[in-house]
Amino acid sequence: MLKKLILAASIGLCAMAQAQATPLFYTITATYTGLADYNTGEFDPAREGHLRAVGVDRNKDGGISVDEVIDFSFSYINIDAYRITYQGRCGREESTSWCLESFSYKEGEALTFDAWEHSTYEEASTGSSVTSGQSAYSYFQYTWGEGQTSYDGFRWTPDTQASVSVSISPVPEPSTYAMFGAGLCAVGAIARRRHQQIKA
Repeated sequence: MLKKLILAASIGLCAMAQAQATPLFYTITATYTGLADYNTGEFDPAREGHLRAVGVDRNKDGGISVDEVIDFSFSYINIDAYRITYQGRCGREESTSWCLESFSYKEGEALTFDAWEHSTYEEASTGSSVTSGQSAYSYFQYTWGEGQTSYDGFRWTPDTQASVSVSISPVPEPSTYAMFGAGLCAVGAIARRRHQQIKA
């Protein structure tokens, strides 16, 4: 009896493993070290900018394009999975709008991205923007009056160093869960039959 249970479970697990095929999840992290102050241009060799992006290689080309990104954040900007899933990579919710304008990752090529976020309130507006290889900043501006816009951020320089790390894992497809469920059903059926035989 135990052998039958193990066999049925193995069938389900093997089916699940076989269904674990492409497309693939890419989790991309990057650290940019050595940046110049956005306002003064003063170079700081210890200053860092951090990126994290998750994408699904739906077209199976070995990379992630902007339409395949499902989560994105970089220092001042956070366009998370909820926003992208329910409002799109460019969207608006109440007083906040955002857009992941571009994104490209492929092994052996430069990682590039461009995104912004903007919020408007009764008396002021705030926002942030990043363009890889150029600048990343946040800003604040009073909505009324002649108040100046203030900026905080950094700029890339020829001395900026990039460290990129990529983790790749398979995306379970619907058939994965169906086959795994079939294996569990087989285990349940065998156990129920055995139980009935014992009662008889």
